[in-house]
Amino acid sequence: MRGAKRRAICLLALLLALGGWTSAQDESPYFQSAAFNVPILAGWENQSGAGIAQFHNPAARATIRSAMADGADAPAAAAADLAGWQGLSELDAPVYSGKVNLADGTWHVLAYDLDEGRSASQIARRADDRFIVISFLESDPASRTLMLAIAQADESLESPAPELDSALQQVTPLRLAELAAAGAFQQPGGDWLVYHSETARAAGSIFGNDSYIALQTGSAGEQMALGDFLALADAWQSTALGFFITPDNSLYLWLGVAVSLLMLLTLIGSFAWRARGLRKDLAMLEKLASADAD
Repeated sequence: MRGAKRRAICLLALLLALGGWTSAQDESPYFQSAAFNVPILAGWENQSGAGIAQFHNPAARATIRSAMADGADAPAAAAADLAGWQGLSELDAPVYSGKVNLADGTWHVLAYDLDEGRSASQIARRADDRFIVISFLESDPASRTLMLAIAQADESLESPAPELDSALQQVTPLRLAELAAAGAFQQPGGDWLVYHSETARAAGSIFGNDSYIALQTGSAGEQMALGDFLALADAWQSTALGFFITPDNSLYLWLGVAVSLLMLLTLIGSFAWRARGLRKDLAMLEKLASADAD
């Protein structure tokens, strides 16, 4: 029952994004391109360019980037986009790879350790003949931060704890039982459940049937403040949930043109029919006038 309710919430969110995004822009400004739209992150440096939405947080050494990419499949497109962006000839195998079904389709979730100072998290999905890629890059050598999205194993649970445990197992040597619960913290995008230890921090937030996960490793003295960590997680989730493909309205444009042409041709035909009738009436009047004169 709860799963059906959550799916309804996801569908409602998608419909609002596609049909009512203009009113939402009054509250949260959007980066708009010919291919996609994505929220502009308040307080982040806007480094966006043509067809690329890019926002940088210098204090956190983090960047969130949305772009279209080419490739044989979503993982290949995401890897090519990341390698090209970071100037790398090739990438090592991802430290995490999975899939998640969001309201607008199936996304591939990937995470990479690029080098000792950089880690990257990505989600990617097909958009017509190309792929949309949303990337989170952190370049703080003192810590490692990853952002993931994982489908809930049990939709009846109101806690992201199982997904947090799964994520920790796959990208760190830790288990959730080794971290202490720090509590739930509210962010603009939702509530985050936080666990921490001397060397790690994990936060999870549920939306629909999925858990959004933020992981950070590093010594307690090197980790950023909890509020800054949660702000990063919330910015990542807001970008993933707020993103939507620009609707293709060309069909409606041509339909409107066709209807306008039909109305114009009908009007011209009406004028021609009326002119023909008037000529007939004029000829009849002339004929009657000639008969009276005789």
